[in-house]
Amino acid sequence: MKKSPLPVQNLGAKGKQRKCGREALVKLLRWNFGHPDFRGNQLEAIEAILSGRDCFCLMPTGGGKSMCYQIPALAKTGIVLVISPLIALMENQVMALKEKGIAAEFLSSTQTSQLRNKIHEDLDRGQPSIRLLYVTPELIATSGFMSKLKKIHGRGLLNLIAVDEAHCISSWGHDFRPSYRKLSSLRNQLQDVPILALTATAIPKVQKDVIDSLNLQNPLVLKSSFNRPNIYYEVRYKDLMDDAYADLCDVLKSAGDVCAIVYCLERTTCDDLSTHLSKNGISCAGLNNKLRSSVFDDWICSKIQVVVATVAFGMKTSL
Repeated sequence: MKKSPLPVQNLGAKGKQRKCGREALVKLLRWNFGHPDFRGNQLEAIEAILSGRDCFCLMPTGGGKSMCYQIPALAKTGIVLVISPLIALMENQVMALKEKGIAAEFLSSTQTSQLRNKIHEDLDRGQPSIRLLYVTPELIATSGFMSKLKKIHGRGLLNLIAVDEAHCISSWGHDFRPSYRKLSSLRNQLQDVPILALTATAIPKVQKDVIDSLNLQNPLVLKSSFNRPNIYYEVRYKDLMDDAYADLCDVLKSAGDVCAIVYCLERTTCDDLSTHLSKNGISCAGLNNKLRSSVFDDWICSKIQVVVATVAFGMKTSL
């Protein structure tokens, strides 16, 4: 049975918002997500955001970056806007949040016009039911959607803008996307809305570029350790192997019934390797554009053991 989310913190008179303390935030975390306490820099980021401060958060994959904007969405009345580059991952997070009874939606070209219209109608209401809205950077760049955001902001209902995979904004980064550059207009258009920039991969040059490009004002900069004691690292030299594909098959089979991601530099290599693994009895699929969403869902649900993808597919599977 689904649990009903805890009531949000009441807002006082205009300009006098009651502070949501640590105890209340932990209670939200435990009730909605089942975690006993916050990890790493999560609480610092959440408290900064709720106080209205911009924040840049560098956390390793699996460090719980999404908690930094999902908890604020439950702590205040209004909407948290989440900007994400991958539709499949937006779908996955929204589905997981809905299963927990949290009102979340995403907007993308993959949806029917009827569903999109329903979401827009909710956003136009005096008190929208949506707490988290996931969108692509391409949608943000459209004048129509920006006009919608301004109206929501004008009603005092836009609480936070979270920019996921923020390294994509930097031309110095490994995964630069021109559409992310257009996010620089957010500060001018929505001046007093706190912005949270999140990434798991950013060298100092990229960190500065992200902060400057998003025009973050006196941001709290949080950096977590990338040491993951629960992960075993091993380096094998491909040039010294007789057959790299056969070696990979042996590694996957010896690991037992576990889910895995194999990264390749080129899409053609993904297809070749996926075919090879499948022929050798390993439940496997390549992550191409047409099947991305269904393959990702099957992998999350353990219907597929191995996904083969390019490095553009981030390892963002945990909430």
